[in-house]
Amino acid sequence: MKILLVTAGYSIFDAKGQLNSFLAYLTEKNLSEKGHKIKISDVTKDTWNVDREVAKLLWADTIIYITPIMWFNMPAPMVKWLGKVLLYEKTFVITEEYGEGGQLPADKFMIVTTSNMKSSDLGKGFVLKNAPHIDDILQPLIMTNTYLSIRDQIPTFHAGNVIAGDTSWIEAAYLEHLNTHFSRS
Repeated sequence: MKILLVTAGYSIFDAKGQLNSFLAYLTEKNLSEKGHKIKISDVTKDTWNVDREVAKLLWADTIIYITPIMWFNMPAPMVKWLGKVLLYEKTFVITEEYGEGGQLPADKFMIVTTSNMKSSDLGKGFVLKNAPHIDDILQPLIMTNTYLSIRDQIPTFHAGNVIAGDTSWIEAAYLEHLNTHFSRS
């Protein structure tokens, strides 16, 4: 499998983005050891080039996004990256039926996300009452992928309560998630 890792380890408040970078490292190591070909796009660096990023998108058959949730959305560098690299007539075209013009070869995507909300908070309280699953919060990224005709979503991995809580469980749980959803190439 040809996998593009799009990572957005980003500093906000007490979080420095290291956990997202560590998850990207684990992903690259685990999937490379299984024989998958990996390319990485770190959207937080100002050194990326639009043509190279588009080429990576056109190369990949699976895209994995590793991103924190910030104000119930992707961080600004991820939004900026998507805004620059999703180009008309390269990654999508306009069609009679809205959202059917995706031009990317990828047919699968997965979101790996970190947040300070606990998974048990989902579906509760005034703010999250209409979001019983983490994917309810990640709709902008999910809908972007489906617009690009990447319709097979590998289940999301959510590491919650990462600023105030215990994070010792994350590495083992994430490696299990990868082993469940990605076999040897």
